[in-house]
Amino acid sequence: MSEEKNGYGIVKDRDLKPESKGRKFLRTAIYTLLSSVLFSFGFHYMVAPSKFAPGGIAGVIALIQFITKSNAGGAAAGLDFSPFLLVVVTIPILIPAWKILPKEFSVKTFVNCLLMSVMIFALDNFIDPAYEMSIAGIAEITDVGTRIIAAIFGGILSGFSLACALKINSSSGGVDVVAAMVQKKNPHKSVASIIFIINSVVILVSVPIYKDNLMPVYLALIFIFVSMKTSDIMLQGSKSALKFEVITEHGEEISKEIIEKLGHGVTVTPAEGMFERKEKQLLICIIKPRQVAGFQEILKKYPDTFAYVGQVNEIIGKFNKRDKRK
Repeated sequence: MSEEKNGYGIVKDRDLKPESKGRKFLRTAIYTLLSSVLFSFGFHYMVAPSKFAPGGIAGVIALIQFITKSNAGGAAAGLDFSPFLLVVVTIPILIPAWKILPKEFSVKTFVNCLLMSVMIFALDNFIDPAYEMSIAGIAEITDVGTRIIAAIFGGILSGFSLACALKINSSSGGVDVVAAMVQKKNPHKSVASIIFIINSVVILVSVPIYKDNLMPVYLALIFIFVSMKTSDIMLQGSKSALKFEVITEHGEEISKEIIEKLGHGVTVTPAEGMFERKEKQLLICIIKPRQVAGFQEILKKYPDTFAYVGQVNEIIGKFNKRDKRK
């Protein structure tokens, strides 16, 4: 690919490299495996011993295990196949999703759900059926403080798992698929809020089951909150940037310095200062947080310039992420 330079001597799109199919497949496989492992370990070692329903299909599994006591006490007779409910319930949900959402999403979600079910099944029945490696080191967790810690760390693992899945246009199945379809039809609605509503329904259903002690309900709320927060931080925190909008009469000079010193492009649109009726330019630039000092040094050279800054949580498209300029 030939290098195309702009008027400032900067190579255009120097960081844009097409991703090979092999590399894309490897990336998908790693994130899928990581998502499955994190969810399975969080469910087996944090959720199940603590006996609470974390919402969604996983919450249904936890409820069944609690009611039948097939797992929680580690004294089940025979094998517990309840983890495969994640696949059984997700399959009919994926049928309409196949038409509404990208087919790639449905395939990846099915594979992820299957891996999660197999891993939880293996942990529950063969690897550690007595929960000897759980957060308390025993089969059952009864201490309130320990159960709260389990809900927090279980939520963190679940949040990491969901973030890994979303990074490759996948999900952990069940509620996530429903939320994705609803959001597709209603773009103004938040996926997180949809997931929260559905999970809340599962939690409310669990109230009569835990009527003698509502601690599992409180633990579920903690789990969901921590999980959503962790997922948001994982998905948005690594992509955070700052958007500067600059109103100036020195658009050409400031743009030149931003491009040459910071390595980022600038969008310029005509503007008019209504106070003095002067023609100005509006400069829009996205930079990394660590480049704020350098950006301010540039603006200090033009005291008649007005600028304001806002937080950007998502960057899509061309952005010089690997640029080394300070």
